[in-house]
This record gives sequence, structure tokens and C-alpha cells, in this order.
Amino acid sequence: MTDDSLNKDNDLGDFNHIKDTLTMLGITIAQIRTSLSDSNANVDTLSSTFAQIADHVLTIHDSAAAISSVEPKDQLELELIQAASTAAKAKVNNAVVDFQFFDRLDQRLGHVIKSLDDMSALIQNPDRLQDPVAWMELQSNLHDSYSMESERLMFASIMGGASIEEAIAIYHASSPDPAGESEADDVEMF
Repeated sequence: MTDDSLNKDNDLGDFNHIKDTLTMLGITIAQIRTSLSDSNANVDTLSSTFAQIADHVLTIHDSAAAISSVEPKDQLELELIQAASTAAKAKVNNAVVDFQFFDRLDQRLGHVIKSLDDMSALIQNPDRLQDPVAWMELQSNLHDSYSMESERLMFASIMGGASIEEAIAIYHASSPDPAGESEADDVEMF
């Protein structure tokens, strides 16, 4: 799409801010959905690859354990192989666990998509657009959809008047581990 076609498509005499807002929300939702879809396939491949590597490392470890040698030099080499494979398997297992970050990301972006969809539906309905009860219901439904305490805390901070930067600072201050999630957070695995 060229700048000329954008200008022609957006004739100022026919401008409708609600329609344009809904269009922009639709574009945002589509971008998030396609990004999640694309990255889901990549994370699945990475997880599968790491699981296969862990299996190969275990095979190496078990093979080294099954070999017996009377030569001290060979025995030392076998013990080094076993120690290295044990360490490698632990690292691979840690990496597989670290992929759980994507489950949290997927869950959060799912909440973003749902809230944008719900907000679009509310804005699109002229009877509900100016209804404060409809907006409070939207906010309540969004809050209730969160399964992670950190999300609820950020939501409450912003709804309480904190700026986005302040809410993020509160979120980070309340998160005990570097990944930003406490062990008490209930992450739904997909």
C-alpha cells in the first residue's frame, strides 16, 4: 500500500474515529496472533530438539558407564565422559525448563488479544460505548482472566492511577526472581 492509496482511502470528509480505532485494534490483534502462531512452531521445534539432545547425552553417559576397562587411563577417560555428559544433561534439562517463559508470554498475549477483542466489541456497540457499567464489566472480566498474581498487581496499579512505568516498576519490585514470576504464580501450561 502506497502513501497515495492511504491518503485516498482515508478521505477526511468520511473520517470515523471509532471505525478507524476498531480497524487499528484489528490490525494489532492480527499481528499478535500471527506472531504467537509463528513463534509457537519455533518453540515446539526447539523444545523437541533439546529433548532429543538430552536423550543423546543420556545414551553417551550410559554407554560410558557400560564400558569397563582395566587401564587406569581409559577408566579416567570414561569417568570424564560420564561427568561431562551428566553436566550436559543437566544444562539441557534447565534449558527445556527455561522454555516455559514462552508459556507465560503466550498466556499474557492471549489476555491482550481477549481484552482487545472485548474492547472492540464494546466500542462497536453504540448502546454500550457510553455505559460505565459495560466498561466496569469489561475491566472486571479482564482482571478475572488473569491467573498470575503479577498480572493482577500490574492491572490494579494501572487501574489505581499509576502510570505504565510505575506499574512496571511495582511489578518488578514484587517479583522475587529474575524471570519476573514468583513461584506462587499459577502458569497454565498449553
